[in-house]
Amino acid sequence: METMRVISAISVFEKVAKNRSFSAAATELGVSKAYVSKVVTNLEEEFGERLFIRSTRKVKLTYLGEDLLEKCQAPLDQLESIKESLQNHSLTPKGVFKVSVAGAFGEDYIVPILFNMSKLYPELKIDISFSSKNVDLLDENVDVAIRVGDLKDSNLFARKISSRREYICGTKKFFKENGEPKSPRELAEYNCLLGVGDSWSFIQKKKVEKVKLSGNIRSDNGRVLLRAALDNIGLVKLPDVYVKGYIESGKLISILDQYLVKEIPIWAITHSKKKNSVNLKHFLDLLEKHLEKER
Repeated sequence: METMRVISAISVFEKVAKNRSFSAAATELGVSKAYVSKVVTNLEEEFGERLFIRSTRKVKLTYLGEDLLEKCQAPLDQLESIKESLQNHSLTPKGVFKVSVAGAFGEDYIVPILFNMSKLYPELKIDISFSSKNVDLLDENVDVAIRVGDLKDSNLFARKISSRREYICGTKKFFKENGEPKSPRELAEYNCLLGVGDSWSFIQKKKVEKVKLSGNIRSDNGRVLLRAALDNIGLVKLPDVYVKGYIESGKLISILDQYLVKEIPIWAITHSKKKNSVNLKHFLDLLEKHLEKER
């Protein structure tokens, strides 16, 4: 039992070290912050030295803490692998399933599947995170991330689940008042509603070219940009899940279609260490069935 207590304590320490936060570690473990703090304090008393330098804003590893994390990481990874292997003998999803999604595709297509999973498997706890940034799947303990475009990390297991198109749109009123650009370069003269970057990509002479643009509204929320476009404020570049219905109804007009990529892949990605988990397999099966109905 003493060995199990030490393993449990070091596991708690590792979560604090990776999250750089007692609160985040407690949330991940499903315990109270006070419990995490007590476990770490007991460890420090056994070692006779501090493992963390604590402040009101952050938690930083001491030299001893860094040394302990380096030495315990491989054994903890092995234990996690053994745990997942044992869980995979059961065909029923359980435990915590953390999913990282972004934008309207996540809201409209992925979230309903996760809700369905929660109903089918009561022992499964689902954690849904919305973020467009590239997350470290292992460090942030993410089971699967839904991402768009090209993939570069060779440690990732990826499965193409769908594809999307992007459209540049504006209202009839906007084009009547401002005219319509006939080429990507002319967009520099228009009010463009921007997301996280200052440029839009186009295909010209079989090469990808970026055109730097400007506008009076910027947001990392696609629905905000859509509303601004519908309010005749400017031009917007958004995926079909946001604008296709408005284009079909005539509320928005798409332009420069010939310069845009026809298909951008959407991936379900996970770290290779997690690719065989039961939770992931059930999620991907439900996802495939759901998207098949949508086609």
